[in-house]
Amino acid sequence: MNEITEQIASSIDIAEIISERVKLRASSRGYVGLCPFHSEDTPSFHVYTDTQSYYCFGCHKGGNIFSYVMETEHVDFREALQILADRSGIKLSKSGREHENKDILRLTEEFFRTNLNSSSANAPRDYIMKRGLTEVDINTFGLGYAPDAWDALTIYLRKKGFSDKKIADAGLAIQTERGIYDRFRGRIMFPIHGITGQTIGFGGRIIAGEGAKYINSPESEVYRKRKNLYLLDMARKAIREKGRSILCEGYMDGIRLHKAGFKESVASLGTSLTVEQAQLLSRYADRCYICYDSDRAGQDAAIRGMYILQANGLDVRVIMLPEGKDPDEYLMTHTHEDFENLISSAKPLILAHIEALRTRLEDVSTRKSAVRELFSSLEGLRAGEVFEYKAQLCEAAHVLPGELESMIITKKSELPEVSEKRAKKDDDDSLECALCSMLMRSADYRLRISPEEAMNILNESDTKALAYELLTEDVSELGELWLKTGDTYKLGIIERGKVLYEQMKGLNDEDRFAKVYSGLKRISIERRIAEIRAKPLEERDYQRLIELYHERDKYGL
Repeated sequence: MNEITEQIASSIDIAEIISERVKLRASSRGYVGLCPFHSEDTPSFHVYTDTQSYYCFGCHKGGNIFSYVMETEHVDFREALQILADRSGIKLSKSGREHENKDILRLTEEFFRTNLNSSSANAPRDYIMKRGLTEVDINTFGLGYAPDAWDALTIYLRKKGFSDKKIADAGLAIQTERGIYDRFRGRIMFPIHGITGQTIGFGGRIIAGEGAKYINSPESEVYRKRKNLYLLDMARKAIREKGRSILCEGYMDGIRLHKAGFKESVASLGTSLTVEQAQLLSRYADRCYICYDSDRAGQDAAIRGMYILQANGLDVRVIMLPEGKDPDEYLMTHTHEDFENLISSAKPLILAHIEALRTRLEDVSTRKSAVRELFSSLEGLRAGEVFEYKAQLCEAAHVLPGELESMIITKKSELPEVSEKRAKKDDDDSLECALCSMLMRSADYRLRISPEEAMNILNESDTKALAYELLTEDVSELGELWLKTGDTYKLGIIERGKVLYEQMKGLNDEDRFAKVYSGLKRISIERRIAEIRAKPLEERDYQRLIELYHERDKYGL
């Protein structure tokens, strides 16, 4: 490696690299300019052409061309080496396996892009154009098409010399006892690139027929979902320049934001945000604006995930879209200025969470669970961050300032008068776990209930979050992901639900689902009846109670 670094360093003039960011003027040993690492009015940053190094006499930072790129691009040594190698036209030697992995993914991206330009891809091209994208966009973001055939890509890669095992190991095909078939079929393809631009995986959107709306490449040696963000390779310069990142959920959301002029936008590669993604974003800017869709069913779970970013150094602000909109839909009918106004009015994470829980916080029957959810989310933050919003938290939780301080300092999430540990799950909670277990078990069960309906009949925040994930994500990858990330609590819910499921051995699948659904529906109706009767009744409440009683009768009461 020493030989290659010397070759790269000798092929690039450090003054040329630095002058792209710093205005330099000649000096006796090289050049001098204003330091890029700290604010100053008098130049103290020196570039020495004889030693190909730099040093600032103000902040005392110094180094060579590699440390300069690492510092200004916020990358590690390997990534800096790749950036400079690409610039100098020098190819880095890779291990045979690493080279093969990157080569197969590069060829696959070319295959998908070529197919999108073929006569058989009229439907996907029409879809892309209807979404308001142009030929320039297709090329800019590398969009492609996976043919609606079982083994088109596999055959292509075999001809390029790759074995079936290599194709499957790269996450491009699925190997079974009966043979091998392409993972992506009949889908518009979004290439996922690493921070230096190399292809590391794919996301595919179905345009016709049955199947998950989106599927992604599985975890592999090259592709680590938790360690990457879609479009970060294109966005990192703008993030650094604007001092902010915009984080959205979907591929099209990210593309639409870039098209609208928000080049600092990236997209998460799944619903669960990670420490590694927080660290990636914090390399370039401390503030992160999160713009997820306004679907109320999943909003609570999404906001809880944002605390991972806040707890790892980012100042998180939540952009509030009009209800029923996602960034892609919003920007199809609104201007750049409209979205900038939404950014200006974005709420700090804690205030956004209070807003999301507002209805439950104002209802005496649900306040305790809402407060528990809110304060358990705050546990990972520094007390000072939380106390900044002391007044709003006291009002939301109906507690006094002293009680609030005690809850934050001792990291208790229960209201002051409730000090006992969470009670053992009763039969009602077992039904919630059983529904989650059934959703994990079979696609047939997942087709019988919408995310919105699941949110309506479930009561516990944990089972709500899990059910929403099961109904909106690729379930085949979730169990493995939970094991890898140590998220055993979700697996525990699934296992608890299996107990009740297995107790229904005499019932077929349809009857099992009906029993669990009816039980949860009945409990949710009873819960609404209790909420109404817990307060002084108004005339409209009597009519609503009659409706609920009739609805309750449908479920055997």
